[in-house]
Amino acid sequence: MPVQQLPEFDLALAVAAGRLDAGELSECHGAVCGMLCRHPQYGGSEALRLLAELELVRNPELELRDFLVSLHEATASQIGDAQMRFSLWLPGDEEPLEYRTRALAQWCSGFLAGLGFGHNADLDNLSEDIEGVLADLQQIARAETDPETDPETEETALVEIIEYIRVVALMLREELRPAAPRDSVH
Repeated sequence: MPVQQLPEFDLALAVAAGRLDAGELSECHGAVCGMLCRHPQYGGSEALRLLAELELVRNPELELRDFLVSLHEATASQIGDAQMRFSLWLPGDEEPLEYRTRALAQWCSGFLAGLGFGHNADLDNLSEDIEGVLADLQQIARAETDPETDPETEETALVEIIEYIRVVALMLREELRPAAPRDSVH
């Protein structure tokens, strides 16, 4: 089954028409990803409710609402993909490093908020490894660029951190997903 592609980021900025900036769009995606890690059955209406509770998007106009629902659908398709074709929704590589770093920090903040959406009983028994990666995400959510560091080094670090976060999200999805009836315990 083909995995859905995330909507074009620049198109989303145009549709948001100043109501959301790039960091906030990334934060919306992070929140939806976090929510889907714990509640893969949640649909677009729950995603819109989450975004409203986070005060990212309240009462969006029809075009933005439809866009956010399609973002949820594509995200659900990607995060549940057995071939792990999941990607983070961030500004493009042509954007300044500081801009992309800020958007990544906001993505992590949204992810953590989305992960906490709903009841929290299943978050009480996380493995030590998962607790460690959640602490990493909290730290990345506060990330900033360092003007003293070589831009090429910072660019390489950003690419590596994005890949780390992508893997972390998939690990969390696996750890938190409800057992399917055909799953067996050995």
